[in-house]
Amino acid sequence: MSVVLTARDLTRHYNVSTGLFKPPAVVRALNGVSFELEAGKTLAVVGESGCGKSTLARALTLIEEPSSGSLQIAGQEVHGASKAERKQLRKDVQMVFQSPYASLNPRQKIGDQLGEPLLINTTLSKAERRERVQAMMQQVGLRPEHYQRYPHMFSGGQRQRIALARAMMLQPKVLVADEPTSALDVSIQAQVLNLFMDLQQQYQTAYVFISHNLAVVRHVADDVLVMYLGRPAEMGPKEDLYTRPLHPYTQALLSATPTLKPDPLKPKIKIVGELPNPLNPPSGCAFHQRCPYATQRCTDEVPEFRKVDTRQVACHYAEQFL
Repeated sequence: MSVVLTARDLTRHYNVSTGLFKPPAVVRALNGVSFELEAGKTLAVVGESGCGKSTLARALTLIEEPSSGSLQIAGQEVHGASKAERKQLRKDVQMVFQSPYASLNPRQKIGDQLGEPLLINTTLSKAERRERVQAMMQQVGLRPEHYQRYPHMFSGGQRQRIALARAMMLQPKVLVADEPTSALDVSIQAQVLNLFMDLQQQYQTAYVFISHNLAVVRHVADDVLVMYLGRPAEMGPKEDLYTRPLHPYTQALLSATPTLKPDPLKPKIKIVGELPNPLNPPSGCAFHQRCPYATQRCTDEVPEFRKVDTRQVACHYAEQFL
């Protein structure tokens, strides 16, 4: 499989006003994220609200320019790309948003919205565009008569099918899905997730799947990236990470996941306190104030994101959990 998305030390910093006559503060929303993603594979990105998941999504889809680092899409470096090259790169990366209603134009018919990517990016005739749109609608489970309807005439699950169809119209190499099932009923979530997987198998699209639902992640992911306060905490193959997490934050997230058959022998790990202020992050390991295993070394020294066993972990004592 070929690598279609490569990030190296990707960062995104924001200057935030702290008051009149005061220097601006810097929020490091994304702070050194690196990974590679192959065609047909899914990388899930998980973590608490405020960990940098959506900022990463905006950087990968070229909505925002990274502050530093390297981002390559299908071997093409984004930084320094010409206007024509960026136009092509935007065709190769598409996005499905969290709210299927907010991401659709309420005044435009579904057929027109699905055909718009083809109108902008191809030279197809009107009849050819309509044919492509109807073929994609059939693939995502929509009927021909839906072509002339407006978004308010559909259920939440149907709207998300429309959003997915629109994202797949140009057959992108990478699809970024930002919490695509969180606004849906549980029964509908399963249908939409299966649709994601069917389309991936057909088109060999690489997915970056952002979610806070670890049960959903286990269903769709090949690899998992756990983020905390803008930094990667742990990354590796899904089964290894779920079976034996090496970072205390990953352990706590998995411990908090609801399950029908809880293991009485498996200890529950509770995270105390709130996510630190991103304007004033703690020294050393960003997680040390909430970590049950923290030592003075964790307070003083930033842990290196290093290879341990089958994955990469940013913890001084990761080997103890093997």
